[in-house]
Amino acid sequence: RPPRRMAGLDADALNLKALLAGQGFVRRAKKSRALYITDAPRRMGPAAWEGARTRLNLAGYPHELKNGLACISWDYPRSLAFSQALLAPEGWAEREGSLSGFCRILARHPGAFTQEMLPGFLHCLGLWDRGEENSLRRAAEVALADALRKSLPLPAYLLPLLLNPVERRAPC
Repeated sequence: RPPRRMAGLDADALNLKALLAGQGFVRRAKKSRALYITDAPRRMGPAAWEGARTRLNLAGYPHELKNGLACISWDYPRSLAFSQALLAPEGWAEREGSLSGFCRILARHPGAFTQEMLPGFLHCLGLWDRGEENSLRRAAEVALADALRKSLPLPAYLLPLLLNPVERRAPC
């Protein structure tokens, strides 16, 4: 049996576990604005948690405590770098299908990724990571309508996320 490939945010979750010294669980957040939730603060002593907080901040993982759990996200530089690293698959514009057609429409509009777009990016990144392609497309449709209505640039992270669906997830 071939080894399972990591997909989506699996590699990032493993990196996060390492930053937390393997203490506690690290799970994807589903209903929070954060990307991950961990119980590491409950399992670590105060000094160990303070060290982990420092490592998280230096690595671009802002976090907040809620009921003994740490809700962890990405900062703007980490989010921007991830978005820019996603490359469009070769020949995507020539493909048939409604998604390719919609992506061609998105590609015609000027895009930007600003600090103010970070909450929208984190929401879309969560949809992408969970493989919720229809919800991600709907979010892109709403963003396109808003951008056109308000004469704003389209969030530049939408096209790369739509063109690079998560194929397979290994449990994290």
